[in-house]
Amino acid sequence: MSNSRVRIIKDPEERKQEIIEAALHLFSQKGYEHTTIQDIAKYLNISQGLCYRYFKSKAEIFTATAEFYAQQILIQIRQPFPENMKAIDKFNVTIKRLFQYIIKHGEFEANSEVSALRADRLDSISRQIIEVIIPIIKQGNEEKIFNCHDIERTTKIFIFGLVHTFHEEMPKRNIKNYIKSFLEYLKTNLVLILNIKEPELLGEGWENIL
Repeated sequence: MSNSRVRIIKDPEERKQEIIEAALHLFSQKGYEHTTIQDIAKYLNISQGLCYRYFKSKAEIFTATAEFYAQQILIQIRQPFPENMKAIDKFNVTIKRLFQYIIKHGEFEANSEVSALRADRLDSISRQIIEVIIPIIKQGNEEKIFNCHDIERTTKIFIFGLVHTFHEEMPKRNIKNYIKSFLEYLKTNLVLILNIKEPELLGEGWENIL
């Protein structure tokens, strides 16, 4: 019996997605610089040539992987809320969903070392978070839980700054401890920025994130 690799024919989109998910795993484990296309091909038991059929370079694979990662974050934070949920509870749930996903993929976050591609990804994620947060703040203003002026501009400035700062300072080790300290910082500043009337309600359940 031959020991040569048996080629399995798959739908192009299915194969492309397999490469993306394999790359996400390997970039998380080894970092961008130390992961090769050969590593990705070996992980999937396919030829390097097949990888190049779908992606021209490792940088292109990283871009697709970052976009997939961002899409998954969006899926997490856009899950529907229970009917009649208060804005403060929606805010807390959104923060929990976001950081729980980040912790699950902390190695990818910490090892994403390509600055130009990384900046594009962070901007994309920021815009998606903003789309979710603005309606919650508007609801909070209506419920008189928040008192935020110029909601859209305030949200954009805070989220873009927050996301970039979070990733800029992220260590390669002790990620959970870093996230714990960052959540404390986040809570303090959100109370001030949103002028939250009942600050003790912000952060309820955040301790379950870690």
